[in-house]
Amino acid sequence: MNRLGFIILSILRQEGATNKLSSMTVREIASAEEFGMKENTIFKKIKDFEQSGYIGRGLKEGRADTFFITPAGCECLEREKQ
Repeated sequence: MNRLGFIILSILRQEGATNKLSSMTVREIASAEEFGMKENTIFKKIKDFEQSGYIGRGLKEGRADTFFITPAGCECLEREKQ
């Protein structure tokens, strides 16, 4: 877990993106906080977390994929805060 990963998981939880209906696009995640990363970099980290089970794929918004934090992602976030 690096700083970018922690920020992404924090944004998803803070914005209430915890299920398929309340998920966020990469663009929404990027605009939620100014941390100087390109959308492509954020997308790559999301893909890593998706394979780890920390982030799930939500319903499509137009052509854009959306993502939400899973219960495993919330647990990981809490472990990293300790």
